Amino acid sequence: MTEGGGKHCQLRVDEAIQIATDLNEFVVAFDQILSRIAFGEANSDLLTSYLSERNVRQRLASARSAIFDALEQVVG
Repeated sequence: MTEGGGKHCQLRVDEAIQIATDLNEFVVAFDQILSRIAFGEANSDLLTSYLSERNVRQRLASARSAIFDALEQVVG
């Protein structure tokens, strides 16, 4: 991507809240799940289950899309 300098991009507040909420959930969940796996308290099935049940792939794709759309308006 190119540098935007001092330019600003805009996200709708509801989009920003959803992205922030999702990212917070993912960071906390990944930390907890990976710690449990590292200490032998769970296996990778727990991570796979979380990713599937919480629709992580689609939620990350939506966040990426919203951010890239906002950036596209500024940096092209």
